[in-house]
Amino acid sequence: MDDQADPRWTTSGWGYGVKTQDQAFRAVNRIVSLSAGRRYVWRGSSDRSHRLRSSLLRDLVIDETEPLPTELELRRRELAVLREAREWGVARELGPPASDLHLLAHLQQHGVPTRLLDVTHNPMTALWFACESGDEAGVLFAFDVTDVPTYDTAGLPSDPLDWSLRHALAVSARRAAPFLVRPTVPTARLRAQEGLFLSAAVPLGPALPGVDGMPLPAGEPPGPARLAGLFAPEERGAGRPARVPFCAVVIPARIKKKVKEHLAALNRRRSTVYPDVAGFREALRDGEVALHPLPDAVPASEDTDALGA
Repeated sequence: MDDQADPRWTTSGWGYGVKTQDQAFRAVNRIVSLSAGRRYVWRGSSDRSHRLRSSLLRDLVIDETEPLPTELELRRRELAVLREAREWGVARELGPPASDLHLLAHLQQHGVPTRLLDVTHNPMTALWFACESGDEAGVLFAFDVTDVPTYDTAGLPSDPLDWSLRHALAVSARRAAPFLVRPTVPTARLRAQEGLFLSAAVPLGPALPGVDGMPLPAGEPPGPARLAGLFAPEERGAGRPARVPFCAVVIPARIKKKVKEHLAALNRRRSTVYPDVAGFREALRDGEVALHPLPDAVPASEDTDALGA
């Protein structure tokens, strides 16, 4: 696969590059306090060079110089994956007959390529992911979802299994807008991350620079000058944008570690973001679990107390 084209977050007018940890935290605060009544979800990527696209779309891209896959191509692959997942028996572990939307969210949580993007209600969680690893700059995405419909993964028992996903996609295609998917019974990891999913039908027209397959709000971007005014230390200075429907805050690699240190004070660390067995396994593998100094122990052959009275 060819390298992805530079998403140009800071030159497209939709993004801003911070220089210090203070600016990173201020950017979050300024976005959420810009206009009362707006609702946001957030996503963090530890590599700013990656374009914003779903894992399923990424799997379908063979040559970056060719046009992106269409909604029909994405939908056909999606239906095939759902069909085979049901044949495999994956849906049975979800209890009552799981809808396509429920099964899709379940597959996404287990690393199967889907059209869903992981997002969170908590900007500090997303900022942690933006700084999680790597020697590259990270990026924190903010999405204004005030007018975006939300669908729960558990539909009505009377609904056909494919209805909730088909309905969400049809509404998305008609409105050229994304939708949110909210897990009805979230896993321990999703609860800890305050996670949900953002998705859409692949738009017919072009998306924002750096964004593929997701019809985010178009129109004039805020631009570097207004974003600089928004994130400046001064309170409520002139020249700030009226609202920010989408923003990419680029976090330089040199401040990632410092940002994560500050996030620990907000209980954002690996053990709280990944509180399940898989998270412990990965931390153990990466040497992030403190096994040393090793505790004192008695060999089993000499442990006479354990034999009981």
